[in-house]
Amino acid sequence: YMGQRLTQVLINLISNAIKFTRKGEIQLILTQSHDNYRICVKDTGIGIREEDKQKLFKEFGRLESKDYHDLNNHGVGLGLMISNDIIKCLGSSGIVCESEFGVGSQFYFEIPIRHQEQSPLIRIGPEEKQKVQRKKNVVLRGKCKCRRVLLVDDNEYNLMVLKRMLKKRHVEVIEAFDGEDGLKKLETSYEQFRECDDDTCRRVNLILSDLNMPRRDGFDLIQDVRRLPNSQGHIPIILVSAFDRLEDIEKGFTFGMDDILYKPVKEELIDDVLNLSLIHI
Repeated sequence: YMGQRLTQVLINLISNAIKFTRKGEIQLILTQSHDNYRICVKDTGIGIREEDKQKLFKEFGRLESKDYHDLNNHGVGLGLMISNDIIKCLGSSGIVCESEFGVGSQFYFEIPIRHQEQSPLIRIGPEEKQKVQRKKNVVLRGKCKCRRVLLVDDNEYNLMVLKRMLKKRHVEVIEAFDGEDGLKKLETSYEQFRECDDDTCRRVNLILSDLNMPRRDGFDLIQDVRRLPNSQGHIPIILVSAFDRLEDIEKGFTFGMDDILYKPVKEELIDDVLNLSLIHI
């Protein structure tokens, strides 16, 4: 897990350095001090103005001024924020940026050689912004005691494995085989499961969806659900992916996902997943 996450972060930092460096060099520097590793990506690129540094680790913190426009015309500005969150999960205090405009930049962080990993689930606080195709995910539980998960995957084996984990925790599972089938099952569930008399009940507490599926994939499903007019439009959605790609995380959060897991899903993460959706175990 640690190796995958570090690779993900370094790809993001090095990609940024390449994007903003037209001439000169880019260095990846690893040093050891006492019980910590210090990892630094240093470049001789355009650099960052002092007033722009505060944007770097915030949601949609793209550098929009004309100084960067020709170099920064891709992405939505989530990469550094997500990378910083990942690094903190590995026991670091976070990524530090030192930069001088016109001279270059260095981004570095320290991680303990021995550390206690925190939950790999990435916690991003939802905020209403025009660029995000979702409503603010306000979770109101009330007296609802339903424990129901919509599980979406085109692979029967993956469905079986996740279903077994959820059943062990006494969670009812609705199965669907792609995004289109998942949306239909979700919409019919509102009328199908009417035994709960709580007004806040969404019938389904959580959607666990594979990313890559035929017809409509996980990204399509997220957008379809977020367009629903009733309370089901606010259901927590967690994508499950076989690929550890930062661009998938950026795209997922932009569309309105709440988190992402990687295959094979470790059973100990299921409790975190259920707590996210307020299915108390």
